[in-house]
Amino acid sequence: MVVNINRWLATHLFLPLLVLGLVSIIIAVSDGDRGVADYFYSIQGNNWVWKNSWTAEVFFHQGGRNFSLLLAMLLLIFLIVSYLNPLFSSHKKPLLYFFLATAGSSLLISCLKSLLAVSCPWEFYRYGGDLPYTGVVEQLFLRNGKGCFPAGHASAGYAWVSCYFFGLYYRSKWRWLGLGAALISGTVFGLIQQIRGAHFISHDVWSMALCWFFSLSLFISFFKVPGQGLDSRELSCL
Repeated sequence: MVVNINRWLATHLFLPLLVLGLVSIIIAVSDGDRGVADYFYSIQGNNWVWKNSWTAEVFFHQGGRNFSLLLAMLLLIFLIVSYLNPLFSSHKKPLLYFFLATAGSSLLISCLKSLLAVSCPWEFYRYGGDLPYTGVVEQLFLRNGKGCFPAGHASAGYAWVSCYFFGLYYRSKWRWLGLGAALISGTVFGLIQQIRGAHFISHDVWSMALCWFFSLSLFISFFKVPGQGLDSRELSCL
């Protein structure tokens, strides 16, 4: 089957890059980070009232993270079974991809958070902290934050965009459900953290983008024909 590689890349790579660029520009020009943070801060009486609330901290923050870890452990079990049971041996490679894409996305976000040392909203004087407010780009050079970019907790949901690519391998329509679940859960986790003062909106946008591009790049490296680009078996279904 002939695959339109240009169309596939336009859909999965170039269009997401364009959207990321446009959204980032809009946030920068409109000072969206400060605008959204100001709103959440003001509706709580100029204080992060929900920062340590049970709903935000225990249910969504800790509970969401633990649920994502539980799913990852179940995925790892399925992967191990595929290596031990000959009946499932044909699923070894896609399951290995699924696990590495999901775990790797979260690990990438965690590493970048530590390396970039970008500040959380609650670290700024404007929001009850000690630092003068600066934009994310300037913070990348200052490196005086505790490490809040990209958004780590949002990646507990966004990392599962790997469901889409896993389903794509099998040409399954269920991949859209997996993609929707990942985007919705990541967005909810991200909003809760913004309400707590832990992240700006740009942190969540970039977390989502990095998870997508990591899963995409790993998918391409796993399923390709040397010298022929992408494998028609895996990429024939858009």
